[in-house]
Amino acid sequence: MSIRIHPLALAGLVLVAGLALAGCKEKPFEGRYQEAVGLSQLPAPVKATIAQQAQGRSVGEIEKQTAKGTTRYAVALGSGNQKQELIIDEGGKVVATDTGEDDDD
Repeated sequence: MSIRIHPLALAGLVLVAGLALAGCKEKPFEGRYQEAVGLSQLPAPVKATIAQQAQGRSVGEIEKQTAKGTTRYAVALGSGNQKQELIIDEGGKVVATDTGEDDDD
């Protein structure tokens, strides 16, 4: 038993698959950007929030994240059981936190 595919149908399938793949390569990550930055490169409101939130803990890696025209900063504070990650917007507002602790009771 053999399967015969009409050449035009095959060409159509190849064209649709090619367009879908081309769209998938461009759209999902369009406009997303990440880079490591130092404290000196941060806007003043972000620096102030980090100073307030650090409470004597060390400031680790800082990553500038840009997506859809919005910039946020992921900041690692402290180490060990004092470790915390903050997401801070350009205005200095903390929009998310992660203490790195498990919530298993």
